[in-house]
Amino acid sequence: MFGIKTKLRELKSDAGDLRRYGYGSVKKKHERKAYHKTPELNVIQKVHIVNEQELKQQRKQTFKNNYKVSIITPLYNTPGQFLEELLTSLKNQTYANWELCLADGSDADHKYVGEICKEWQRKDARIVYEVLKENKGISENTNECLKLATGDYIGLLDHDDVLHPSAIFEMVKAMNESGADFLYSDEVKYSGDICKISDPLAFNLKPGFGKDDLRSHNYICHFTVFSKKLLETQEQFYRKEYDGSQDHDMVLRLTERAEKIVHVPKVLYYWRMHNNSVAQNLDSKSYAVDAAIRAVSGQLVREHESGKVGSSLPFRTIYKVDYDIINTPLVSIVVHNCKSEKQIKDTVERIFEVTDYKNIEIIYLFNKTCKTIQIKLENNSKVKWIECKNYSDAEEWNLGVQSAHGEYIVLMDVKCRPANSRWLDEMLMFAQREDVVTVGPKIYYRDRSVAYAGIALSKKKKSGLYWLCQYNTIDEIGYEGMLCHARDTSASMAGCMMFKKKNWEENQKFDSCMGKLADIDFCLKGSRNHKLNVWTSYSEILYTGENLIPETGDSEISAFKNEWKEEIVKETYCHPMWEKLGLV
Repeated sequence: MFGIKTKLRELKSDAGDLRRYGYGSVKKKHERKAYHKTPELNVIQKVHIVNEQELKQQRKQTFKNNYKVSIITPLYNTPGQFLEELLTSLKNQTYANWELCLADGSDADHKYVGEICKEWQRKDARIVYEVLKENKGISENTNECLKLATGDYIGLLDHDDVLHPSAIFEMVKAMNESGADFLYSDEVKYSGDICKISDPLAFNLKPGFGKDDLRSHNYICHFTVFSKKLLETQEQFYRKEYDGSQDHDMVLRLTERAEKIVHVPKVLYYWRMHNNSVAQNLDSKSYAVDAAIRAVSGQLVREHESGKVGSSLPFRTIYKVDYDIINTPLVSIVVHNCKSEKQIKDTVERIFEVTDYKNIEIIYLFNKTCKTIQIKLENNSKVKWIECKNYSDAEEWNLGVQSAHGEYIVLMDVKCRPANSRWLDEMLMFAQREDVVTVGPKIYYRDRSVAYAGIALSKKKKSGLYWLCQYNTIDEIGYEGMLCHARDTSASMAGCMMFKKKNWEENQKFDSCMGKLADIDFCLKGSRNHKLNVWTSYSEILYTGENLIPETGDSEISAFKNEWKEEIVKETYCHPMWEKLGLV
């Protein structure tokens, strides 16, 4: 009976969506459900379990640089079983040149901690153990632990967690291949039997390094390894005043100085969930939120950026930076792809009606079928039009940008409508940064399904593009909350994106040879010049059409892939397992 009622509710919902949004919306809803279906256990196990034959091969492998890795673990009243499992995970490492540095701040009621460590130390000289004179808290205890380290690289392991058998091997392999001085891997939250982890959402399968991702939350977390030379650039390793988010503060500071940051896209760390862990319950360490806000604020000061940091409520551990907008510059909104006077009129009036930011001009580009439109008198001086005769997309965009008087440009498809009043401010605060080339907003369809939430490059896709979060709605937070914060991405899109006019000139404008992919090409040229493309969830746009993603021809795709083949292979803003597990 319950199953029948559920089916009837689904049919009623489908009928409503069919009336309101059409067949395409109903089809997408069922595709989303199928995409996010939980994979079989054997599929999930392949994400993190390595067979014994491969582990045996790893033990035999040698490297040109046989780096010594010091694993740093401060102890405090660690449960005996947890400690035994941690020590066993080190013993089982396939790479042998490691040391485990244990600094014990446990109280007199937990003498067994020292007894366990000393017993293991007698069997394995790579275990270094010291009793602290007093417990000074996580940061100072870790700093004391660090004094025991003699390795070339430092790895961080919490006292209640365990390492994957391949963890140190994979990190040393990446060091040899890339020369990285800061590395991090994927992780998974667990309790009980590691082999029976069945929830794909327990895995944190991360993208490559993103400055804006890290300011939004400490997604790097575990397993983190960095060179001792990099650590020596800091006056302090952990800072007591950041207890609770000491890792976030440390990662922010080290990545600022790192010469090469590498993400190893493998699950190398098991983060145990229990009553007192941050993994299980944020409230057990609620002061961590305040410390993280201060850590991100500190980076703004060091980077000479002005802005205010706070929790992005209702998400306490996602942080939003409100950068100060300098001098209220003129923003030119170039409305393109205009097919009718009604479209233009609706879009222009919506912009004026909704937008908080007032120093704007609107330029709409039209073909011969469109006439000038009637705008309310008080806004006439802010609107102008340009006729385009059989222009390509790139030529049309270039003409609009060239005619603009603004220091900043927004390219906007005529079917896009601002959905919140600060949509322009939220993009402008990023676009004004010198390290940013373009900024894109959250774009969604009338049925609230995601139209644009960032783009990654993909060698698996025919077009070479992986449109992120296409199987989500904006009512969802997305995998690892990725629909709820600002993050770096490979490209923005001409549907709606902001950039400095200066960047357009430096990037040699939009290239007609790239056809429908000229906007993506423009973004990647900025990346090649070491600038970022940023996606922000706080700027919202409603797309009133049916499909925002342009159809591309074989010749366009071929030209694009040929120009960006190296970048496609080296893409880091997505994870190879996201699609396989139905996550993003």
